[in-house]
Amino acid sequence: MTTETPSVPTPNARRSFLKTAGLTAAGAVALGGLNLSALAATSPATKSVAQDLAILNYALTLEYLETEFYTAFDTGALAGKLTNLRVKEYAKQLASHERAHVDGLAATIRSLGGTPVAKPTFDFSPLIGDGSGVNDQVFLQLAASIEPVGVRAYLGQAPSVQNGAVLTAAASILAVEANHVSGIQELRVYLGYNTAPTRQTSIAPQSDAKPTSPSAGDFDANYSPSPTALWTPLTMEEVLAIVGPLIKA
Repeated sequence: MTTETPSVPTPNARRSFLKTAGLTAAGAVALGGLNLSALAATSPATKSVAQDLAILNYALTLEYLETEFYTAFDTGALAGKLTNLRVKEYAKQLASHERAHVDGLAATIRSLGGTPVAKPTFDFSPLIGDGSGVNDQVFLQLAASIEPVGVRAYLGQAPSVQNGAVLTAAASILAVEANHVSGIQELRVYLGYNTAPTRQTSIAPQSDAKPTSPSAGDFDANYSPSPTALWTPLTMEEVLAIVGPLIKA
C-alpha cells in the first residue's frame, strides 16, 4: 500500500484511545458512571449490560472514524479529489451507510441506559499527507484497507457480546461492512486498480509478507472481491495499533 507509514501508537496513545472508546487499558469501563472494576458485587445482568455498552462505544468510535473519512470525500475537504462519477457516487453511498451505523449504535447505547461516547478528533494525514496526491485510485486503495479492519474488529468482539439483540445489530453492521469490502474491490477491478483480483486472504488489509504489521505502509489492498471463506478476527489492541495514529483526541 503506497501511503505514508503511520507510527505505531505509544502506550499513552493506546490509553487515550481506549479511554475514548469507553475502555481503559486496565479493562475498566467508564460509561454513564459505570466501571467494570467496581461491578464485582453487582448482579450478572448489570455486568453484562456494562460489557455490551463498552463494546458498543468501541464500535461507535470506529464508525465515527469511517464516517468522517468517507464524508471528507463526499462533501468535505477532499471531495474535489474524486473525478470518476462511479467513485464519487460510491463515496456518497459509503458515507451514508456509515452515518446510519453511527445513528444505530448511538440509539442502541441509549436504549441500554448508556451514553454514546463523544466523537474524537481524527487526522488522516498519516495516510494522505497534505492530500495533494489523493485521487480516485488512492481513495479506493484506502477504502479497501479501512473496511476489512471494521469487519475483523466486529468479529473480534462477537464472543464477548452478552445481549442477543446487541449481537444481532452488530452482525447486521458487520455484514454491511463486508459488502463494502466486496463492492470496493469490484470497483477497483473494473477500473484496473486491483493488481491481484484473485488473491485470497483472511487478514486483509494486512499483507502475506507482514501479516501482523499494524502499519499502513505494510498493507496490501490488492485482493479478491470475495477474499476469504472465514475472516480472521482482530482484538481491540490490534485494531488500536492500526487506527490509533488517526485518532488525535
